[in-house]
Amino acid sequence: MKGIARLTMFFALLSTFCSCEKEEMITETELPATSREFIRSHFPNVEISLIIRETEPFSSDYTVYLTNGFEIDFTKSGDWDDVDGKYTAIPESILALLPQGIPEYVKNTPHDCHIVEVNKEHYGYEIELSNGTELKFNSKGEFIRIDD
Repeated sequence: MKGIARLTMFFALLSTFCSCEKEEMITETELPATSREFIRSHFPNVEISLIIRETEPFSSDYTVYLTNGFEIDFTKSGDWDDVDGKYTAIPESILALLPQGIPEYVKNTPHDCHIVEVNKEHYGYEIELSNGTELKFNSKGEFIRIDD
């Protein structure tokens, strides 16, 4: 019976510990330096309107909202993870960070659209076009598939 009680107590503590997600507004100076530099480099004349730090037991992520409508997600270390233009074209300077095959594929397809979101995924990249089409690429920039 003691074993069951201990096991129950263990799972109760574990679920309490794991559900300790916290979101808080922070200032620009609290962002990792890498994130601040990314924003200055790719959005030099745009102000930050809001920064949210989401803290889980073993990690923190950051979401930055810019006054031009862009939303950028950064990892705990400050590396960009997702850039969402909310139907506005992603700056060329950010597209230049992608494997060369991705912008070339979009340019050479009959979509007649521009890239409005770039999301890093475990397999590579997910790209959203202005017409709502989602394109998947591997980490080398090779096309995988289209998700409409």
